[in-house]
Amino acid sequence: MRSRPSMCVLTDHQQINQALTRCKAALDIPADSDLNPDEFSVFLKYGLIQDLDNREIGYWRQTWQTDAGLALQQSLQDKLRNILSNSCIEKICSSNAILQHFRQSPAYQKRIVEIAMAAVLSEALAPEICIKPAAVSEPQRSVSLPGVWRHAIIFASAHFIHHEFYPLAVDALAHGAAKHGRQNINVLAAQIDWLGKDGGLTRIIHVDMALNRLIECDLAEPLTVDSVQFLSLGKQEQAIHKAYSQKFSCLQINPADVSGLADDKSATLAGWSSLGLETPKSRIVVAGDLHAAFAFMQGLTEVVIKPNQASEGELVEFFQVQNHDSAVLQTHLQQCWGQGRAIVQQRCDGVVYADPATGTQHTLVLRLNVSRDAENTFCLESGYAQVGKDLQHPASCGRGGRILAIHQVLPYLQIIRQNQPVQLCLKDWIFIRQQAELAASLFQELLLVGVDAVLDVDEQGKIQPVFLEANPRPAGLCHSRLLSADPFADAQIGVCMKLWDNMILPAA
Repeated sequence: MRSRPSMCVLTDHQQINQALTRCKAALDIPADSDLNPDEFSVFLKYGLIQDLDNREIGYWRQTWQTDAGLALQQSLQDKLRNILSNSCIEKICSSNAILQHFRQSPAYQKRIVEIAMAAVLSEALAPEICIKPAAVSEPQRSVSLPGVWRHAIIFASAHFIHHEFYPLAVDALAHGAAKHGRQNINVLAAQIDWLGKDGGLTRIIHVDMALNRLIECDLAEPLTVDSVQFLSLGKQEQAIHKAYSQKFSCLQINPADVSGLADDKSATLAGWSSLGLETPKSRIVVAGDLHAAFAFMQGLTEVVIKPNQASEGELVEFFQVQNHDSAVLQTHLQQCWGQGRAIVQQRCDGVVYADPATGTQHTLVLRLNVSRDAENTFCLESGYAQVGKDLQHPASCGRGGRILAIHQVLPYLQIIRQNQPVQLCLKDWIFIRQQAELAASLFQELLLVGVDAVLDVDEQGKIQPVFLEANPRPAGLCHSRLLSADPFADAQIGVCMKLWDNMILPAA
């Protein structure tokens, strides 16, 4: 068992100066300039993570979803209190009154810890978050948000939200510049705790494009939005989605009712089968029905067993039927039943990724982001590849996998458990694109949906997609790249352009 690393305390001038130097470099401000109160939050973040080395970061990233995650949070809280009580930082914060506010504000300290945890658990894929100490008035807000349409990303889990929110904000800005020559859509983020009783936003995160940073602030007056999108809702995502979707009467990118269909793997697979899409042979197994599970497995070589409603590869396991006794299978089914019904599927990822550096084979899933435009046309706009740690683990970052760009993966496809390469041609890619768009059309009211597909070969040896599940709250948006007609081309980072055509903007 790996030992839990201890976290150092930021106490001396040298460590504080190192954190300050990193802060100024990240914000691209002169080394001899003072920090303003907004920028002080970035200094505190670097102070919290100052002494973490790669070994410690690796430990926390592997264990944060266990009790170790609570230990990391507690360590960061203790360290933050120590930094804020240190007299050395009084020279860094320009106002003693503001510093005293920081020292006495549990909400401010909570957000600093959340931001620091995100820095420990993920790569820096978005600008720094600067937290304003004072509420922003309506005139100030109008200057900061120059668009005429307000689109809110509603989240519950704060750890990675900036990675989901930022690429959408950039896409909306690019869309406005291309179609209207100006920014006309403001993309904001708001935690569920920042919502007023009528759905107005009392606190937001937005992008300052000029300074290339994210700004988080309270609002003196609640802000009404024109559209909402639910992302990063945490462990109870389906219940939270249902509860908070009801609070908004405006346009919803992913309303809870149709998202519920996408969350139900068996219902989605049935719908896709009716559309003629290739899906795994599957069987839903209710709690305790071992006979149904084992009867389904008869004659199959390898199966996948997982909860019917789960994400991030949680409790997804592969089993070679003949090599596992019934007790092992029964134990895993019981674990899945702890979350409701289980689903047993024939394993059908006949095509996998062969790492060109090592020659090792890895499970592969394509995440394909499909949006719906104002003409009710579905279009595959972006995606990425999820690669498993080996052939016996699902292709999910939550299970030790990693994310690669699709163009980095497609040249290195092999038949599973063979060294035989298989070539994906342009005609194959066109077919995959068409099938993904057809899969998304099952969810007519979802304006953006992530579709997961594995690759297999048909009887003629041609590559074909096999669709696994849909994601109404697609994650990993910061890894998405816009997909052109050539899947082997190095693609631009982005999520979607056509989505923003659904915003009915007032005339200029």
